[in-house]
Amino acid sequence: MKKFVIIVVLLFITYPGLIFGQTGIPRAQAMFIYNFSRLIEWPANYKSGPFVIGIFGSSAVANEITSYTTGKKVGTQSITVQQLKSIDEISRCHILFIPFSRTKQLGQVVAKISNMSTLVITEKNGAIDVGSAINFLIIGDKLKFEIKQSNASKYGIKVSSKLQEMAFKSY
Repeated sequence: MKKFVIIVVLLFITYPGLIFGQTGIPRAQAMFIYNFSRLIEWPANYKSGPFVIGIFGSSAVANEITSYTTGKKVGTQSITVQQLKSIDEISRCHILFIPFSRTKQLGQVVAKISNMSTLVITEKNGAIDVGSAINFLIIGDKLKFEIKQSNASKYGIKVSSKLQEMAFKSY
């Protein structure tokens, strides 16, 4: 099963134009986010209960990730998608996607999750320097991502070497 996931992620990175032409960027981001979840290891206390993906603010990714993950699991954990309207609503989640429109609040979000094992994913140039572990980039007509391992590891999250190898840029 792991080989299948790696092949699918590699296909997305190598031929993202296929995804854009049929489903758009939010759908592609949703697929990436789900596949990221399978290539990351969370601490033991995050391996039970629902696997929570938080979407901060309004984003088309929320509907796409909800649709894409329906009936799927991360390991043995059922997936729950939460749309979070304010920083106060942010609580324990495995992944937190912060769309471009909310990146100005990234510093506050990072402070809020400082005691949590949350993987922060963004879509704005420079967000990796403010605390994002994974940042989506559009280069030409292709969706790619950069990754900063140290931003994940400070929250007790281990990023697989395969995911780091697939990144457009790894810090």
